[in-house]
Amino acid sequence: MQNSKAKMDEFKARFMDMLHKQVSCQQIYASATNNTGDPTTFLAFLLQTNRQMKIPAMGFSDYFIQTVTTDALPTTTATTATGESAETDDAAASAQKSDQEILESIETRYYDADSNPELYELKKVLSGGIDNQLIEETIAQLRVQQKVLTKQVLQNILEQRNACSSEFQAINETQKKLEESLWTCQKARSYLNYARTNLTTTSLEILASYRKREVLKEVLHTLLAIKKLRTTDEELHKLLAEHNYSAAIALLLQCQSSVADFMQFNCVQSLHKKLQETMVLMEYQLDTVLNEMVLKFDIRKYAKLQEAYKLANKSLIAMDQLHINYISAVHSTVNAVVRGYSEPNAEEQPKLLYEQLCEQLNVDKLMPCLISLCKTFWTILASYYQVVIWHNNYKLYAQQEEADGESPDLYIQQKLKKGQSRIWNDILNKVCLFLQSAKLTALKYDQFIQVLSIVQRLKKVGIEFCGEQSEKLIAVMQQRSEEFFTRYHICCVEEICLFLDNESWTPLDSFAHILQLPEFRSVRHTLRRHKSPTTALMASTNNSPISNNNCDELVSVHSQDGGGSSIYGSYGYFLRFSEKSSPFDGGLDAAMLEEDILSGIVDEASCYFSEESDDEQKSLQSKEFADDVSNQLLVNNTALNVLRCIGRYLQMCKLLHCISPKIIFSMLELLDFYAYAVHEIFGKDALVATDNLYTPCLEQRLRAVESNVVSQIKVWPLNFSSLINNELANPDTLYGLPQRIVAIEAGRSMFQQFQVLQHYLNHLLPAADKPILNNYLEQGEFMADLAKPVYTCVTSRVIDLPAILAQMAKVKWDVNHVTHQHSNYSDVLNRNIQSFAMRLEEITKEVPIPSKHVWNSMAHVATHLLVEGFSNVKKCSAGGRALMQLDFANFMSFLELISHQKYPQHRAYVDVFIKAYYFSPEQFEQWLEQQRQADEYSAKQLTNLIQCICVSDKRTRQRLLQLVEGTATNVSTPSTTPQKSAYNSGSNLRSVI
Repeated sequence: MQNSKAKMDEFKARFMDMLHKQVSCQQIYASATNNTGDPTTFLAFLLQTNRQMKIPAMGFSDYFIQTVTTDALPTTTATTATGESAETDDAAASAQKSDQEILESIETRYYDADSNPELYELKKVLSGGIDNQLIEETIAQLRVQQKVLTKQVLQNILEQRNACSSEFQAINETQKKLEESLWTCQKARSYLNYARTNLTTTSLEILASYRKREVLKEVLHTLLAIKKLRTTDEELHKLLAEHNYSAAIALLLQCQSSVADFMQFNCVQSLHKKLQETMVLMEYQLDTVLNEMVLKFDIRKYAKLQEAYKLANKSLIAMDQLHINYISAVHSTVNAVVRGYSEPNAEEQPKLLYEQLCEQLNVDKLMPCLISLCKTFWTILASYYQVVIWHNNYKLYAQQEEADGESPDLYIQQKLKKGQSRIWNDILNKVCLFLQSAKLTALKYDQFIQVLSIVQRLKKVGIEFCGEQSEKLIAVMQQRSEEFFTRYHICCVEEICLFLDNESWTPLDSFAHILQLPEFRSVRHTLRRHKSPTTALMASTNNSPISNNNCDELVSVHSQDGGGSSIYGSYGYFLRFSEKSSPFDGGLDAAMLEEDILSGIVDEASCYFSEESDDEQKSLQSKEFADDVSNQLLVNNTALNVLRCIGRYLQMCKLLHCISPKIIFSMLELLDFYAYAVHEIFGKDALVATDNLYTPCLEQRLRAVESNVVSQIKVWPLNFSSLINNELANPDTLYGLPQRIVAIEAGRSMFQQFQVLQHYLNHLLPAADKPILNNYLEQGEFMADLAKPVYTCVTSRVIDLPAILAQMAKVKWDVNHVTHQHSNYSDVLNRNIQSFAMRLEEITKEVPIPSKHVWNSMAHVATHLLVEGFSNVKKCSAGGRALMQLDFANFMSFLELISHQKYPQHRAYVDVFIKAYYFSPEQFEQWLEQQRQADEYSAKQLTNLIQCICVSDKRTRQRLLQLVEGTATNVSTPSTTPQKSAYNSGSNLRSVI
């Protein structure tokens, strides 16, 4: 111990001596060179310090420098003496410059560690040859720079003296700590020597045993953990079989964390790989079960799936995968369904696209395929809807949302909301492709109505599912509906032709109103809201279909109008049906038309309301349509079929009000086509000219039917030869008058019933098209106008026209006296009228006679017959004119008496012609001018009248004849109407009257 202490004191003394001599310079030097020992760095440090410090221009005095130099170098050589003289010269030279300028004049090359300043100065001085003066100046400059630099270094050393003292103090403290450490080590060594001498071997054995026991316990714990890990695989499969995915994920995560503590064992490493494989297998199984949720949603399984994904921290990934599954399910199931209904050879061509598969579908398989597609889509939509409801009711990260304010649940909600529109648009595209590619125009009416009903329900599903209006679906359906309706309208016209070809023209019993027809049942309450004023008008007439009371009962209000019993009022499709059932199940093939597809919803476009139940309807019909003869309408099979076609058209308007204008105008074409057919059958066999019987409205409608409708019918013209040869040529039946009456009155009844729909049809039409319908209905007497030529075909045959004209030609009209006895032809004419009246009484037993129209036609034929006979007179006196008036008065009194009607228009027609004999020349010429515009009399009649009146005045006769010839030229202009051209090719008797 003493030797150690002596050595320690000696080491301490030497160390202190060295520190006193070197520590200050070494510290400054080391600090300047960053412990690198580079002298260039040290010079740079001094220069930088000099630049940072503001050094006075005088610097140190020469005395201080000399003193320091003398103390540092007590002995000098001869060279020093020489140097002093040089220094004196340098001092004089540098007196003009400050120390700072001298330091800045030192080139940077001297501070570079890799430079060679000696060689640099030699090259610089000797570059221009040996110049002693330059050498001396350079030496002097270098000495001055050295002196100033040395002075600056010394100044910096003095400034760092305080730092050096503090470092010495720190070294002293370190020395003290080293002494304490040495003492501690010595004490520890003494204690160890004591312990070695006093502790026994037994104590060490006890410590060894304890350590061994702890190691064994740790080994046992490790073995138990490994054993538990090995049994985890079986438990995982058991949990997966029980669909307890969350527990399986939790167990698997726990095992993975435990495995991380024992990865040093080989068996654990292999077990870790197996657990990873199990994890991959579990994720695959989770994805499989998640995919099953698309077509078969199970709320329990889905809850377990979400809990499992949450533990695996893959909820967002699972939601993305779920949307992918839904989208892929839409595309895959569609092809599978359509392929199932395709032809067998289509399955042999697996590369066919979805559109091609739809094009190859047979017409009889279109409806089942469409229904199957809609059911499949409903299953997908119902499953997705339940997923949305589940996530609205359950929050997976509710705690995180309370803590952070943000949660993955928000992302899931947004994803589900966007997914609704995405899935619905995919489904919509598939349905639109099916409707565009399938042969819908080849469907029957009932089948197409079912398609419309399905599309209507599909649209409501879209509104309820995601709020989409499905405008693309409606546009596609509108296009296909227009194509279908164009073809269907022609089929309906051909169907009417078939009825016309087999029509017996007999009235039907027990028909009082169009609402008796099943095609109009769905608009019962709609007609109540849009009650036409024509209904009340018809109720007050003799031919009214229903009385006032029955009219009120017909449109009575039911409880369903309020929507209280409507299933749509408070429940939607997704609450009424599930993925196991759908709105497209059951009854679609047979009862779709009977089902109210807009039940409980007031459709603003079609104003449709739910209807009463079958029992309520039957009881209502029993009250409304009791067998009251006064309430019956005269219709035939063809007119009834036209009304049914209109009812079917109305159903299409209800489902497709976007093409309502086209459908409604097609209804008008059906009415006009019926009138055209009646005219073709019953209006072309008159024995007199009927050109003046056609009103402009009637001509326009007949011409429109012939150009627009008849040209598209394949079965026209029909073969009516049997009817024309048998009934229409039989005088015993008044040349088919009952059949003609049934045809005309059925058309009038049909038009009256159509007027009941006026307000409802106006509601369906856009504002621009309403005037067309209103103008059509305002001209409602066109069937009465058609009755004139039809009944004239009968009345022109009842009277023996050639015989009457022959008798009138035998009468002497140039008598000088006024006779009180009428002519014989008047009696013959009256007997013909009387015989006609008797036959009418017999026909009345079969059908109701429209007396006004029939007798008006008779008056027309008779009066025109009289005018024709009067116009054939060559010579006539005033007595003859009086005889004409007497004969005409006798006939008109008899006609009015037997028909119980007045005929002021026909009376004026004959009176004006007879009184024309008494006109003055000016009045007569003015009257002829009026006839040019009125066109009441033929050119032949006016010519004969002029020749009879102007017998002696040849010039006046020629002038008036020229005036009449101009009128005749205008009248004889070829007509563009097909009706008049047809009438001019009839019997030769038409030239007589």
